[in-house]
Amino acid sequence: MEDIKNLREEFDKLRKQNLECEEGCDTEFEEDFPDYIVEITTKMLSPTRCGVYFSKKDIRAIGLECGEKIAPKQRQRMLTDVLKSVFTLEEMQKLFTSIQNHIDIKLSYYDELSQAFPSSEQFFKPRNEKALKFKKTLDRILEDNKEAFSQR
Repeated sequence: MEDIKNLREEFDKLRKQNLECEEGCDTEFEEDFPDYIVEITTKMLSPTRCGVYFSKKDIRAIGLECGEKIAPKQRQRMLTDVLKSVFTLEEMQKLFTSIQNHIDIKLSYYDELSQAFPSSEQFFKPRNEKALKFKKTLDRILEDNKEAFSQR
């Protein structure tokens, strides 16, 4: 019976510490990312916005092409890690070129499927358009950030 009483006291003490932490501790860690990181992750990780799906394997390959070894985890975290590893305009250009190359590969698959199955063209055409629009977005982001990177 004594053991249960001690266990209850320990539990109450632990519970009290947790309540104090919940009231006084900041458990939310929000990182302040540059706007382009938010824009790219929002668009690139949503196939309905960028036209293609980037898997963990794709993101990891993009990182490796840019000299960054990314550990497998959530796609958003992986992509954010790759984007945060960019410190120069040349690195950003290399990263965006790698992303655009992966888009081109996926679009070539869409083209092959459209040719093999002509009735599927109506399915792939909007995705191609979105992917091309996303590639232009990357070009715009690169152009917009030239000055910011030159000031570093």
